Amino acid sequence: MKKYNIFIVGSPLQLFNGIEASHYFKTTNNILLLLHVCEEESIAQIEKLLNFMTWSDVIYISIPKQQRESITFPSKLKKILKEIPLGNKIEKIFVGEYRNDYVTHIIHSLNNKNIYLLDDGLGQINYHQKVNHFSYKSQIKKIVYKHLLFYKLKKIKYTFFTIFNIENEKYIKNCYEFFKQSIAKKDIVNTVYFIGQPLVELNILSETEYKNELSKIIKFYRGKKFVYILHRRQDKQKIHNFSKELNFEYKEFENLIELEMINSTTIPSDFATFFSTAIVTLPHFIQEAEYRVFRTENKYINKKYLPSIKVAYKEFSDIGLKVEEL
Repeated sequence: MKKYNIFIVGSPLQLFNGIEASHYFKTTNNILLLLHVCEEESIAQIEKLLNFMTWSDVIYISIPKQQRESITFPSKLKKILKEIPLGNKIEKIFVGEYRNDYVTHIIHSLNNKNIYLLDDGLGQINYHQKVNHFSYKSQIKKIVYKHLLFYKLKKIKYTFFTIFNIENEKYIKNCYEFFKQSIAKKDIVNTVYFIGQPLVELNILSETEYKNELSKIIKFYRGKKFVYILHRRQDKQKIHNFSKELNFEYKEFENLIELEMINSTTIPSDFATFFSTAIVTLPHFIQEAEYRVFRTENKYINKKYLPSIKVAYKEFSDIGLKVEEL
């Protein structure tokens, strides 16, 4: 009997790790469920990654953006899932976005026990904090989903496919053996690539503090060319204005930075960031460079995000990254 493997992703990094998982497990008959949960720039990056493996089918699923759309979503989803061989014909399911209620419902609808969770940034090391969050609001939502919208939201038992050491969970280490095969010989240039993040857009830091902290980091690297790598969700005009004020260059990559560096013939001597996941993944491919993370004072950070940010910096220290206090 022909068996299929299902990949459910909604971001470029999720797909990047899904492709690595496919080669690790040597999966065949792969079906991709591509979730419309992100902006057009992300979709463009995802579609460029599709060529790294053969897909039996790629199915686009539009996730409801408004509450009223949730009412009709189960019937729409049922039609979509009819295109997928169900039951014992599914060998493995690989999931990128565990925090999305609709994805949880999709996984339950596919009815399979071999479920693997792919990395989607530093959120993986906060997994237990997320899934064990039993607020009054979350409990009400589960009741509404179950009895009015007919969503299955039971907790899913994952096996992690991850670059992190996840406590109290079964996991398989992702060492990026497949993508490592694509690494070309590199020439190192005396340049710093600072990996940007949408901290202002997410209200983690104010615009003023982001610029002030960036100014301190540029001074730290005095004597080296400083290049800011724009995040796809950042306000490009804002970074353009910062670049004029602080006198630095910025770039916007068409692909994930990991893939850009794998394919590039030249690499910077240094990579730096506040707390981008790329600072953890890049050393798997580019060992010659120096890596640093910069930590701003807690008083400047939105208190809502402090717990998860503290966990991220602990992970950085544990794996031996240089942490510089600003």
